[in-house]
Amino acid sequence: MTTSKVTYDTEFNGNKILSNKDKKQGCYTDILTSIQDNFNYMTDNHDKVLFLRYDVRFPNDCHIPEQEKTFRDFHANWIKNLKRNHLDPHYLWTREQSREKHSHYHGILLLDGNKSNSIHKHIDKAEELWKKALDIDPSHNKGLINDCTKGRDGTTHQNGIMLRKDDPEYQEKKNQCFEWSSYLAKENTKSNTPKGRRTYSSSRLK
Repeated sequence: MTTSKVTYDTEFNGNKILSNKDKKQGCYTDILTSIQDNFNYMTDNHDKVLFLRYDVRFPNDCHIPEQEKTFRDFHANWIKNLKRNHLDPHYLWTREQSREKHSHYHGILLLDGNKSNSIHKHIDKAEELWKKALDIDPSHNKGLINDCTKGRDGTTHQNGIMLRKDDPEYQEKKNQCFEWSSYLAKENTKSNTPKGRRTYSSSRLK
């Protein structure tokens, strides 16, 4: 992967991030910058923005050739569907791989909150498109799109957070979403990315 600066500070441009210097857990600054740019673009152009997190995995017990292309084609089709519904989707995803056979992807999505107020139909559409992209036995497809509403310990997470400018807690919620998004910029597990493959991708801003 391309060398990028890593920060171990607990804040980035005034926003809390999930870094910890003592535990040597850092975040890539170029990813943080891209996340911030997408947040600023959407909140500058919409009085209501729906924020959501999602994860995408491959089935462990199947051979999936051209994994990166499979994911990128799926994601492009998902974003195209959101655009057709006039949701002005803006996103950032990161690729990670630790010791498992396949890579996996983490993503954030920002939508026009005047056109949508729930994550469920968007996650359902992602599941539909991911199954189509994988083109494998349906029994292998379960749980490959994670709506990030539960942590590893089973605790419930709020997802589908509405950032509404007339909300007294608007800035607090925006900061919360950015901090959660900074998980995508974490340093570990990205060093395994094969040479020539992208570690992350994000929307092109107008």
